[in-house]
Amino acid sequence: MNSTFASCVQRILVRLLVVGLGAFSLAPSAHAQTPLLEPNTVHWAYSAYFGTGWYKVRDERDVFVLRIAPQWAVREAGLSEDGERSIGIDARLMITTGLDSFSLDDLPGAIRADNLASLSAMPGIDVTVPVNERWTLRPHASLGWGRILGESDSAWTYWAGLKSRYTFANGDLEWALINSVTYVGYTPSDGPSANFWPLMTGLEFDYPLAGRKIAGEQLVLSWHGLYTAFGKDLDLDFITGESDLIRDQWELGFSVRKKESRFKMGWFKFERLGLAYRVSSSGNLKGISLVVKSTFDR
Repeated sequence: MNSTFASCVQRILVRLLVVGLGAFSLAPSAHAQTPLLEPNTVHWAYSAYFGTGWYKVRDERDVFVLRIAPQWAVREAGLSEDGERSIGIDARLMITTGLDSFSLDDLPGAIRADNLASLSAMPGIDVTVPVNERWTLRPHASLGWGRILGESDSAWTYWAGLKSRYTFANGDLEWALINSVTYVGYTPSDGPSANFWPLMTGLEFDYPLAGRKIAGEQLVLSWHGLYTAFGKDLDLDFITGESDLIRDQWELGFSVRKKESRFKMGWFKFERLGLAYRVSSSGNLKGISLVVKSTFDR
């Protein structure tokens, strides 16, 4: 079982890394001569917010978004037995690229130059505040820049918010209430600024898989359910180039992680590995996203 699971993990990671390395190795001058998106639809912050995954709008258009977000610990968070609090600080860099189409059966076709739609980079800071043993708050802020590859359209992007996690335990089952309020916006080089305010609430669960280990370490099954209200109708023209409005999103995800350490592949480390299904109440947006972090950390 251990070798089979490890082999599956490696195959999935290899495919994702091939796409990512191919996307970042191509110069903008090699892109298609015709625009991939209509002018003034540069929703780079929106694609970074949704993260790595496959998305479908109105059953008419598929898109693949790849987001890589390396993170560096500046200072570790902690809470001593006498209540002394240490506030944690992490720096991270979100790099997001959009592909016009994607297929695991045709990786060379997915990473061709005329299939790349956009590229953005957004450095940011996360601050972790342990209120008590169960409750943790995390303010965060990011500022970056993105562009449509092969075109002159670009935008400054910004993303800030506050996350909250309150944990519980019942035997081997650990679970947490996750909430967040976020501001996501962008200011394009040509056109008006836009923004939205996603309000998210949900539950996340962890349960050890009895007798299931990899490299001698206990495996843990994680699953989560989330609901996000966008505060106003969210225009998804960053995906289609046309107006597609949604008001909310439901998400159900499952993943597997090791109890103490992370999955490793070369320089890359993953806290967990799984998939999440997303759908809006209207059904206009559907997607399957990659899960590599908890809902509180992503």
